[in-house]
Amino acid sequence: MKKKVIIGFVALILLIVICLLIFINKPVEKFYLENKYYGNNNLTEINVKTLNKLIDDKESFGLFIYEPSCITSNEFNEVLSSFQKENNIEFYKFPFSQIKGTSLEKEIKYYPSFVIYKDGNIIDFLKADDDEDTNRYKNKDDFKNWFFSYVKSKS
Repeated sequence: MKKKVIIGFVALILLIVICLLIFINKPVEKFYLENKYYGNNNLTEINVKTLNKLIDDKESFGLFIYEPSCITSNEFNEVLSSFQKENNIEFYKFPFSQIKGTSLEKEIKYYPSFVIYKDGNIIDFLKADDDEDTNRYKNKDDFKNWFFSYVKSKS
């Protein structure tokens, strides 16, 4: 009897783990940003109030987290600018120094970063301390592949 209970318990744990892995690794279906972000290549600075409104309005958009005096932020800004000109997509930028007290504070620990929002929720973001993201900061094509693995292009 004890053996059957143990086997049942182990099977239940395995089933839960498998379900969690499927849920966690479920690919995000590609989506469009809001229409207003296609057709120009502006990089508009926003404040906390505007960021919260975009999230509350459940918008889909891209957000560059930067720090003005950071060399790495400036280098990534050049990659981002080149990407924007090529693909005619508008993004927002937000200073890391204002992140405290926002919903980003839990997720973004270092700068620069780039956050993709869908319907006001974070879908993914670049991590400044992650080797996997390093080339996405330095190479336009690597950033482009990452970005368009989530977002649909209108070109």
